[in-house]
Amino acid sequence: MNTPIPVTLITGFLGAGKTTLLNHLLETDESRQFAVIENEFGGVGIDGLRVRQPSETLFELNGGCVCCSVRSDLLAALHEIAAQKTRFDHVIIETTGLAEPAPVLRLFERADIRSAFTLDGVVTVVDGMHLQQSLAEVTACLEQLIYADLIMINKADLLVDQRLSVLEKEIRQINPLATVERAQFGQIDLPLVLEMGGATGGKGIESLHPTDPDSHSHDEGIKAIGLEAKGNVNLEALDYWLGDLVRRREANVLRMKGMIAVQEDERSFVFNGVRDIVDVKPDRLWGEQKRVCKLVFIGRGLDRRVLQQGLDSCMANPSEEITEYRPTQTPSC
Repeated sequence: MNTPIPVTLITGFLGAGKTTLLNHLLETDESRQFAVIENEFGGVGIDGLRVRQPSETLFELNGGCVCCSVRSDLLAALHEIAAQKTRFDHVIIETTGLAEPAPVLRLFERADIRSAFTLDGVVTVVDGMHLQQSLAEVTACLEQLIYADLIMINKADLLVDQRLSVLEKEIRQINPLATVERAQFGQIDLPLVLEMGGATGGKGIESLHPTDPDSHSHDEGIKAIGLEAKGNVNLEALDYWLGDLVRRREANVLRMKGMIAVQEDERSFVFNGVRDIVDVKPDRLWGEQKRVCKLVFIGRGLDRRVLQQGLDSCMANPSEEITEYRPTQTPSC
């Protein structure tokens, strides 16, 4: 049985430089055989003409967004790629600037897709000159930042360092989990984009540290809340709690991520959640490291006290020391 093909999702608002990044990847990495899925909102594919990729490995989806009207076309394209005799090393999907990532990510929970593909990571390209305007105008821009594993601030050469620092701070307030990188003309190190490994390895989780309860808030009501509890979690209780949490109307959990210690298991476990879908995977052994559970939630209407009590109720060895923390940016997260 073949190993699932890694997939990188490139998103970002209109004009941010997604296709420029895509071409950089295709031109620079000659060791991989790529399949490219190019999505455009209009009925005529302009970006498809710009992509430097052989026509037989370029799949164009025009006339709508892969998150809604042409989502079935994306599914068909993935099936076609999986069925081809040519064994691709990597698939890159470039969405329209108006696409919301969540519906696309849900496709990778399907059994038929999971058997052939694995989501390596989500890259969001940001136009450093116009981010605030885009956030104010279109909700999708905010969603693209929230679901990103890597946020690339493009056109960084047009901004002074002080402005870039402010921009990076604003981005991390929206998504404290993502790696943030500066770029010019879409130029970025390939491993950062193509070797994220699912971006759920708990990398950088250890560097999270306490902060004020209401930090990471955003003007539109979206904020990130982090919790920590020492000891082991009861996995069944955690599963029930998270399921109940995402079904509540008063709270809208857009994303969650964390590292947990499971009772009677020497491995640490990492999980990455998109709304009501949570993927849990075993990671490295705890060894002599203290067993701890660290969770991050991003969404609207989140109550820190409720989340804190919920996590506490899931602990097999409850600890009274439960604190809120803020993720610290690390290159490997």
